[in-house]
Amino acid sequence: MTGQPPATGDRARAAGPPRPWAAGVCDGAHAAGVTDVVYVPDNPLSFILREFEARRRDVRLILATREEEAFGIAAGLYLGGRRPAVMLQSSGLGNSVNALGTLVVPYEIPMLIVVSMRGGETEWNPVQAPMGSAVRPIFDAIGIPHVTAPDAAVSDTVREAGAAAFATRIPHAVLLPRRLTAS
Repeated sequence: MTGQPPATGDRARAAGPPRPWAAGVCDGAHAAGVTDVVYVPDNPLSFILREFEARRRDVRLILATREEEAFGIAAGLYLGGRRPAVMLQSSGLGNSVNALGTLVVPYEIPMLIVVSMRGGETEWNPVQAPMGSAVRPIFDAIGIPHVTAPDAAVSDTVREAGAAAFATRIPHAVLLPRRLTAS
């Protein structure tokens, strides 16, 4: 695998019992044909990255320092013949609106977007609430279909979103609620 693995701190947090939801995201993305995952570090997403490292070494993991950079890298990957996914935390979506609205959407650059949600009813950090509640309206406003993963059996949800993105050339997002990623 090329690209950079998650940071050492993420590895330590990712250790412990298996997380079926993380395996499901990994399996669903792989089944949709994702070849590259561009990500901005986030604790819940580190569990998914561990699954890719352990079981899907044919998928390249690429670290981005900012969310808009992740979308730019993913756009370039698609134009180079790859099938990208972008993984980010909900609080970072605000950084991405311009890249999504002026590059990804108008130029019909498909990608799977996986968002770990913050700011819901079990959120311990109140500064996460505004962006957490804005994710769905932002995606609606710029025309990106989205679905919230219903439970730990997320593989089909992720596969369907990824397949729809690549079939329609419209990015599709899967939102991972905190009640799911906290388990």
